[in-house]
Amino acid sequence: MMEFNRTQIGEAFGVNLTTVDKWRRSGCPSEQDGKNVMFSVREVSDWLRSRDMETSGTLDLGQERAKLTKLQAEKATLELEQQRGNLIPVELVVEAWQGHIANARAKMLALPPKAAAQAVGVESYLEIEQLITELVNEALDEIANDGLPKEHSKRIAAIAENMEVAAEANG
Repeated sequence: MMEFNRTQIGEAFGVNLTTVDKWRRSGCPSEQDGKNVMFSVREVSDWLRSRDMETSGTLDLGQERAKLTKLQAEKATLELEQQRGNLIPVELVVEAWQGHIANARAKMLALPPKAAAQAVGVESYLEIEQLITELVNEALDEIANDGLPKEHSKRIAAIAENMEVAAEANG
């Protein structure tokens, strides 16, 4: 279940924070998460619908159509941005990060035995330091080259390049 904070739920329903707070005081379902108040769009929508039914006995179809149209437009915009390569699916990001973390962990755990085996017989502190530095840099280079599928990697590289150009232009 996807949860929204006060600002996000207000944006989703096209109302300001004062209205969201009034809804909460009137019994709108929400959960306290530390200092944050979280809402489920489905639960809020169901609550609003039942509240509208209690007060008027019928739903305002025009208002409901407007909400539906807005949500459909937002969905279409997100899908278009994903097709353009401006958005990456969250599942892909999670999968990539899990892979990065597992790979980084494996590389870091491999460093001590690899360094120990290569440091046997080396007497100079500077040589040992250089050896360990090379092993760490090698592991970091391997980690840096792992990750997203190629089509997304190209897009991220283009974004990074644009950011560098913008940073150079600004300062």
